[in-house]
Amino acid sequence: MRTPEGPSTSDLLDALDVGLIVLDRSSRITGWNAWMESASGRAESEVLGRRLADVFPDSLRPRLGDAVAQAFESGASSLLTHSLHPRLFALRTRAGGDLIHNVVVRPVGGKPYERCVLQIDDVTVSVSREQVLRKRQNARYDAVVNSASDPILTLDAETRIQLANPAASLQLGYSSAELRDRTLDVFLEDKAVWGEAWGRILKEGALDEPIEVVARRKDGTPSHLEISAARWLSNSRVFVTAILRDVNARHAAEEALRALNQTLEKRVAERTADRDRMWRLSSDIMMVAKLDGSIKAINPAWTELLGWREADLVEANFLDFVPEEDGPRFLAALAALSEDAAPRRFTLRLLSRAGQPRWIEWSAAAADDLLQAVGRDISAERETGEALRQAEEALRQSQKMESLGRLTGGIAHDFNNLLSGIIGSLDVMKRRLAKGRYDDLERFMEAAGASADRAASLTHRLLAFARRQPLDPRSIEINELVRGMADLLRRSLGEQIVMTTDLAHDLWPALTDAHQLENALLNIAINARDAMLEGGDLRIVTRNVEVGAPERHEEDAMEAGDYAMISISDTGTGMPPEVISKVFEPFFTTKPIGQGTGLGLSMIYGFAKQSRGHVRIESAEGKGTVVSLFIPRSKTAPVQELVATPSGASQGAGESVLVVEDDPSVRLLISSLLRELNYTAIEASDGQKAVPILSSDRPLHLMITDIGMPGMDGRKLADIARQHRPGLKILFVTGYAKHAVDRTFLGPGMDMATKPFSVDALALKIRALVEAPAHAL
Repeated sequence: MRTPEGPSTSDLLDALDVGLIVLDRSSRITGWNAWMESASGRAESEVLGRRLADVFPDSLRPRLGDAVAQAFESGASSLLTHSLHPRLFALRTRAGGDLIHNVVVRPVGGKPYERCVLQIDDVTVSVSREQVLRKRQNARYDAVVNSASDPILTLDAETRIQLANPAASLQLGYSSAELRDRTLDVFLEDKAVWGEAWGRILKEGALDEPIEVVARRKDGTPSHLEISAARWLSNSRVFVTAILRDVNARHAAEEALRALNQTLEKRVAERTADRDRMWRLSSDIMMVAKLDGSIKAINPAWTELLGWREADLVEANFLDFVPEEDGPRFLAALAALSEDAAPRRFTLRLLSRAGQPRWIEWSAAAADDLLQAVGRDISAERETGEALRQAEEALRQSQKMESLGRLTGGIAHDFNNLLSGIIGSLDVMKRRLAKGRYDDLERFMEAAGASADRAASLTHRLLAFARRQPLDPRSIEINELVRGMADLLRRSLGEQIVMTTDLAHDLWPALTDAHQLENALLNIAINARDAMLEGGDLRIVTRNVEVGAPERHEEDAMEAGDYAMISISDTGTGMPPEVISKVFEPFFTTKPIGQGTGLGLSMIYGFAKQSRGHVRIESAEGKGTVVSLFIPRSKTAPVQELVATPSGASQGAGESVLVVEDDPSVRLLISSLLRELNYTAIEASDGQKAVPILSSDRPLHLMITDIGMPGMDGRKLADIARQHRPGLKILFVTGYAKHAVDRTFLGPGMDMATKPFSVDALALKIRALVEAPAHAL
């Protein structure tokens, strides 16, 4: 890049491992560094003075043009990621492959902006790594399914087959292509049994016990199958994995056993050839026993499968070969068979002669005080099922990491924008102070303060989504809160939107944080306003709601109990189902860039859950939206809020305050504030240095201590302080969300301030503690 400032700047920019393009207001290229020469294959001399659209005629997107225009017009910076805007520029890596990149657009200098810079960041390696990891996870899942000996099907919400493993094709006689998109009941004889089971799967998530069905193969022959199935979600879509176990051999054995039951004594005496052949040749283990568990006969499969000989088992008790923890299950099955002779199925482990447990699936019936049972070894199937579960869990973990990447990317984007405002303003102030220019500093101070306040608000919203924000739940009257907010809401909505209320006269008091509820209602109202650009109606309704039993909506649950409900409905554009399923995700927004953070509804969701309540959204395109908040009913009378005293009342009268804080900047801030307010500040950088002061005779009226400090933390220091000075008042300060949420350790004469805090708010807390009467301790 060649610039009028001289070769030193050019060399510095050429050394950067990012691409840099400088444009003037007509989008002509005035700067082009060495990285761009390498990635684009165009020398600086070829592109200087040309329009960007002429250099990259086939790659540019309208969003890039909008970002450049915003940079010149309003000084706004923009980030264009590869995931939303692939191949903005036709660039190649040093190895000759496609170069995946993000683009940051920033203005240069001050208003009016005459130039802007485009920064191109190479993210090819990180994107390729994520793709490889995802392919590996999918490959492991496919390997488990494709190598399974049992047929495995993946069904969608309409029971259509989406995936069939090779074992399914072999069992049913159809190719995978022939099975795909056909409903499973097409192959089943008893469709009603499958239909009833399908309803249970969708409602309860899985079948408690397998069901047995008869399927028709492609050649028309029947096949007895046992189906186990479980529901799962992917990208808000419902899928069901069904394992079809071939039980033809067991069914034949059961039929033979039922026939034997009818004339057992005669058959045993006659020892017919058919019975003996089935008894000897079956790979399933068979047993005849008394109802007290003593074994009367076994087939040779016991020796082949478990190593036990006939002499080891006959006249022994069956419980002797069952692991101790499975004994009650067998006794329960015996008791049930004693009362009802109908065949029963149950799963039980048996110990082999080597002491290894094997999983056996039993089908048993009772007749003439005898138990006849057939057992099939399902140890391999259970191992396959566990491997499949682990593969599914690995796939879910991969999807979770992808969601986490989107979340951290959104946080980094917003915080980088806020830090740009803070750092930029402070840098300008530093330069002006160095030059002795003190004019217009207040404007930059206000800009830095505004960015810092927005950063604190962003942190607060993230904590609300994570259910880690500090709440002060009290019994409140929601109707009074709505009436008190009416003017604010109408001013926020504007003249084109008519607001009406329908407030239940007998509404129960609610247990919640009044300030956070106000924030939630204001957020909902502003979202409604943005959905009614040409005006409309907004209606606020309150009602008492009794929930008799837990309710589940999608993946969310609402506990039984009494709730005070407040709903806000609008006549706006509404939302389609695919948008409703994502509205509570952090940083998800349908608003244009710069008009929404995507944290409003996620904050409301977190606040509702932290309050042990619930939030529900109903919406349809063109019909508006209803957002309902369910707040738990309070059993106590509403608490009247105390009005904060003016800031002038926060002045001290020379009282001594011990400040214990390991961060020098925070300690300096608090101590300076105390001295400004006419207190005597005594400083200690950690708990160990504070102990001698506490044990001395020096008068102290208040101790302010950080909670999270190296060595002795603030809570331990408070215990020591109260041992030396039982009446000492203590104000904790913390920046950790878990400390701010957990206030259970606060005793009389204690309070907490959460970082970041304003100077006025801290001053009020200090004065309130200092002036608290002694009997309050």
